[in-house]
Amino acid sequence: MNNKRKTAIYCRTAIADDGKIASQEARLRAYADEHGYTDIVCHSDNGAAGNTRERPAMNALTADIEIGKIGTVLATDVSRIARTYSLYSEWCGLIGKLGVVFVTLTDDDRPTATADLTYRLAGDYLLPNLALSNPPDAPPLGCCGMRHKAYLREEKPALYSELLLTERLYPLCREIDEAAANRRALGMSEGAIIRELVCC
Repeated sequence: MNNKRKTAIYCRTAIADDGKIASQEARLRAYADEHGYTDIVCHSDNGAAGNTRERPAMNALTADIEIGKIGTVLATDVSRIARTYSLYSEWCGLIGKLGVVFVTLTDDDRPTATADLTYRLAGDYLLPNLALSNPPDAPPLGCCGMRHKAYLREEKPALYSELLLTERLYPLCREIDEAAANRRALGMSEGAIIRELVCC
C-alpha cells in the first residue's frame, strides 16, 4: 500500500439505499483497519448506475487520483466501479498508469487477508495478481496424466478450463497416473489403460 497517499473507499448502489451504502462502507472500513490502511476518505454514489459517467463521487475520486492524492482504492467488488467493460478498463488503465492499487473484497462478510484482489499493470492491461497453490516443485505428470490433460484440452475445453481455474487439473491427472501404474502392475495392456483412463 502507498503510505504517502490516502486510501479511498468507494461505495455505490444503482438504486438509492442508505442501508446498503452504510453496509459497504462498514465492510471496507473494517478491512482497512484490519490491514493497516490509514488516512481514509470515502466516496459514495447512492443511487447511481454503473454504466454511466454521471456519478459525482466517482468523478471526485477520479479527480483525486489524477492529482496524486490517492494511493489505494478499496471497493467491495469490481461492479461498484463500473458495470461496462469500456468504463472499467478505462478506469483501470488510469489507475495503473498512476501506480494506484485497487483492492476488492470477497462476498465474505468478515474481511480476511485472502479476501483482497490486487492488480498490476502489464503494458496496456491491468492484470489480477493471482498465484497457484500447487507447489512449484510438484512432481511432473507421467505419460497417462499428460495424455489425459491433452485429451481434456482438445475434446472437453469447458471442463478443462474449469479444472484448470479451480486447481483440480493437476491432482486429477496425478490420480490418472497412479491408476495407470496400478493397472500396469496387474498386467493390463497400455492400449487398454489408455481406453479406460485417458479418453474418458
